Amino acid sequence: MAHANFVSTQGNKIVDEQGNELFLSGINLGNWLVWEGYLMMGDFNYRTHTQFFNELAGALGSSDKAAEFEYQWRLNYVDEQAIADLKGLGFNSVRVPFNYNLFWWNNQLRDNGFEYFDRLIEWCRKYDMYVLLDMHGAPGYQNPGDHADNVNSNASQPRDSVTFWDGNNVQIAATIWRHIANRYKDEPVVWGYDLINEPVPQDGREYELLPSFITMRNAIREVDNNHIIVAEGSWWGSDLSKIDWSNGDTQARTGINYKWDDKLVYQIHHYGPVADTQGRENITNNLNIPLIIGEYGETDNGNLLAITNWAKQNLAGYFPWSFKKMSHDRTLWTIPTNNAYEQVKAYINNGGTPPVHLYDAMLDFAQNNVRNGHASHTWHQDFYDGVKPDLTTTSCNSSGSGALANGTYIISNVASGRAMDVANVSVADGANIQVWDNFNAANQRWQAVEVGSNVYEFISQNSGSCLDADNGSDNVHQWSCFGSDNQRWALQSLPNGSFRVCSVAGQSALEAQGTGNGANVRTAAATGGDSQSWWFSPVQ
Repeated sequence: MAHANFVSTQGNKIVDEQGNELFLSGINLGNWLVWEGYLMMGDFNYRTHTQFFNELAGALGSSDKAAEFEYQWRLNYVDEQAIADLKGLGFNSVRVPFNYNLFWWNNQLRDNGFEYFDRLIEWCRKYDMYVLLDMHGAPGYQNPGDHADNVNSNASQPRDSVTFWDGNNVQIAATIWRHIANRYKDEPVVWGYDLINEPVPQDGREYELLPSFITMRNAIREVDNNHIIVAEGSWWGSDLSKIDWSNGDTQARTGINYKWDDKLVYQIHHYGPVADTQGRENITNNLNIPLIIGEYGETDNGNLLAITNWAKQNLAGYFPWSFKKMSHDRTLWTIPTNNAYEQVKAYINNGGTPPVHLYDAMLDFAQNNVRNGHASHTWHQDFYDGVKPDLTTTSCNSSGSGALANGTYIISNVASGRAMDVANVSVADGANIQVWDNFNAANQRWQAVEVGSNVYEFISQNSGSCLDADNGSDNVHQWSCFGSDNQRWALQSLPNGSFRVCSVAGQSALEAQGTGNGANVRTAAATGGDSQSWWFSPVQ
C-alpha cells in the first residue's frame, strides 16, 4: 500500500491511490477518546464520558487528577503496539471515535485532539493502514445515547434531549470539521471524515439531517477537496431513506435531489440479526455510491460472522465494534480491572469515603494495564474469527528461498515483537509453543540447523527437542528430534528482512494466533500477514 495520492470513490466502490478497488477491512478504536459507561464500569447503566469523568474526580479528589487519568488513558489505550497488532491481524483501517470538545472549548476552537490524531496517523503510515475520523459526540448531542456524551439524557433516551439541530450547533460542528480538514487536507493516511455518529433527530425533524450534512461538507470543502465525506443514516445510523436524494419524500422535504459531493460514502450501523441488514445496499447501489457498515457486534459469533460475510459480499468495507474492551468479551482483547479500579468503581456506585489514596494506582492502570500486550489481557479467537479480514493467500513451499546461517536465534513474531517460547519452560515432549516477552531465556533460544536447501530444524536450547508440527492438528509443540518432515521448516525471505517459516510436512505457515503473552503458535494457510512473519535475531 503506497500512500501517495488519496483514496477516492468510483461508482459504488472505494478505490485506492492507483484506482484499484479497496475493500476496507477495519475496526473501531472504541473507548479511547470517548469513554462509554458500560466499558468503564462493566454494567449497562446510563453513564456518559463527562459523567464518568466527574465521578472519577470525586473519587480521586479533584478534576485535575481525573484529567491526568484521562490524559494517560488516551496516551496509552491506543499506541504503536495496538496498530502493529491490528495490522498483523490483517486489518487495513481504523475508525476513530472522538468527542467534539477535543477541538472546541469555551466557544472557541482548540487543538487538543491533534496530539492523539497525529500520533495515530504516523503509526498507521508506518504499518500501511488508513484512518477514518468519526465525530462520535457532537455539539448539542446528535442522539440521546450516553456514547454521544449526552448529559441531558438518561436510560430511557428521550429524543427531546437531542439539540444538535438547535441554535448554532450544526455550524460549530462545521467549524470543527473545517479546522480538522485544514490540518489533514494533504494527508493521504486519512481516508475520510465521518460527519456525526448515529444521528437521531427529534421526532418530526429527521429531514434536517441531510441539510446539516451539506453544511458540514461545505465547510470541509473550503479547505480540503481530497478526502471522502462519510454520512450515516438517521435513527442510530440505520435509516438511509432520510438522506436518499432520489427519494420523493426527501426531495420534497429538503429540496435536495442531487448527489451532494463527488467523493461520498454512506454508512450504516447494525446491532441486530443479519437478516435485517440485507437489502440496505439497494439504496446506495441506486445512488451509485459506496456503502460501509461502520459499527456492528455485541452479538453471538454466528451472527457476527454472518454480518461480516454480508459486508464482504455487498459493501465497500466493515468496522466491527470494538478492538478491545474492559470487562466485556465481545472483542479481540478484554482488559480486566484490578483491585484499585474495583475500589474506585465501588465508590462511584455506593458512595462512602473517596479513595483518594488510589490516585497513583489508577494512573499506573492507565499507563500500563490498558496498553496492548499487557499480560492480563484475554484474547478472543472466536471474535476474531467472526470479523477476520480476507487475507491474500500466498505460497508456502517446502523448498525454501531464504538462507540463514547455522546458529542460535531468538525467533520473534513481526506482529507482536514477542519471542517464540516453550510454555512453562518445559522439557517434555508435547510442550506447547507460544509467544512471550523476550527475556533471552533458554526456552526462547532456538538452534537453527540446515538439513536441506534453505530447510532447517529448530532445536530448543532448553530441552534439546525440535520444533514440531503436530501430526493430528494445526498446533505446534516441541518433540524429541527424529528427522521427520514435521520437524523441518523451509524459510522464505520477505522484503522487510523477516522470514515466512513453512512446514515441510503441511506446506503451511508458522503463525502466532494473537499478539499478547501466551498467544498460541500454530500452522495455517499462508496469507502473508505479519502474524506469519518472523524475525531471527542471533544470540550473542
